[in-house]
Amino acid sequence: MLERWEADEAFRELLEQNPREAASRYGLTADAESARPIWDRYFDQTQPTSLGVQRYRSFVREKLQHRDELRLTSKPRSAAFHAWRGRQMARTTSQLGPAKSHGIVHPLAAFELSKGCSVGCWFCGISAPKLGDIFSYSDANRGLWRDVCQVWREEIGPAAEQAFLYWATDPMDNPDFEKFSCDFHELCGYFPQTTTALPLRDVDRTKRLLRLSEERGCLLNRFSLLTLKILDRVHESFSAEELAFVELVMQIRKDTPSKAVAGRALEKALKKGEVDYQTSTIACISGFLISMVDRTIRLISPCPASNRWPLGYQIFAEGTFETAEDFRRQLQRMTSGEFMPMAVSSRTSVGLRSDLSWSTSEQGLTLSSYYLHQTFRGPDSYALEKLGRMLAERRWTAEEVALGVDSDLATTFLLLNQMFRSGILDEEPVALSLSC
Repeated sequence: MLERWEADEAFRELLEQNPREAASRYGLTADAESARPIWDRYFDQTQPTSLGVQRYRSFVREKLQHRDELRLTSKPRSAAFHAWRGRQMARTTSQLGPAKSHGIVHPLAAFELSKGCSVGCWFCGISAPKLGDIFSYSDANRGLWRDVCQVWREEIGPAAEQAFLYWATDPMDNPDFEKFSCDFHELCGYFPQTTTALPLRDVDRTKRLLRLSEERGCLLNRFSLLTLKILDRVHESFSAEELAFVELVMQIRKDTPSKAVAGRALEKALKKGEVDYQTSTIACISGFLISMVDRTIRLISPCPASNRWPLGYQIFAEGTFETAEDFRRQLQRMTSGEFMPMAVSSRTSVGLRSDLSWSTSEQGLTLSSYYLHQTFRGPDSYALEKLGRMLAERRWTAEEVALGVDSDLATTFLLLNQMFRSGILDEEPVALSLSC
């Protein structure tokens, strides 16, 4: 019932007018009246609720708690990687706002097992191309895949399990997706979560995948639904029990907005001349995007979509690999101090992110994004004024800033490193090219 309520405007209107008629017309067995505390925004929440409503709310809380645990416990073995990921999480909170950023788990990797996608979703936030090559489960590919998974686990540690096997792809486009998933589970410790817009292409296969996923300990999967007809067919094809641990993500053009103004959604907004909007992202990784088809690896993190980053993620490093040892070398290179410095050094170029403004007051130096104000205290207002001005100019090294501020050097470097850890200082990468 709640899935229908989210997706279908006509159902919402009828439900508000006549809950019993709405349930009957749409063939729902749930008691719409007892569920009123969930769907009726005017319901007095101080009133008692049914056991079913209490169980549903407890289930939602458990899902959110699981999401938060994934975000906080995904600690890679590399201290530099862990610190870098923490800075990206802080930056996205400032750039996207707490409400949006809190829903981003920041997994450590996504592995693509095909090139492109057969669906062509109108909203695609990462502008997936049409389906091309597929990484089949041949003997050679199986060997490479298992070796790559082994290296990933060795380099990242137990947190290697925090990854999934799709990106600008649909898992169901690869007929061997389940085999790759089982290998990942065996070698990295967790059966990867699946999101697909093709649950109806082969219903029996989808049901087998859901059973396999549950047997292997995966707690949640997702279907992206593009039309009300698809929602109808999903409800006809799958029982409520089969969908209990499947989130139905409504991407219905008329009744639900795009999840993020990025990718194709951004292109459409620009074509319509819709300039009064805050861009966003559907990207969720602060880590590695790996294409098994192209043998490429990129270090990425979410950001608001822009002309430079229209897909809603920044690319900090990229490279290629042919073997698992190549893959290891790329991981080690990208988690080195070249791309993941642990602290601001004297020769580090320092500046504020381009989306920030600054001001000083009795409270200190305040750095403001569209969503957040962050204040840093210093020795005196003059030094903070000079610090804000020099950081805004974005053309000085840390040593030059520390000397120019004309304050205690240790205190200035302490402030710079506090800002660095908070994602305040600009780490946006310069132009990159694939490196071997």
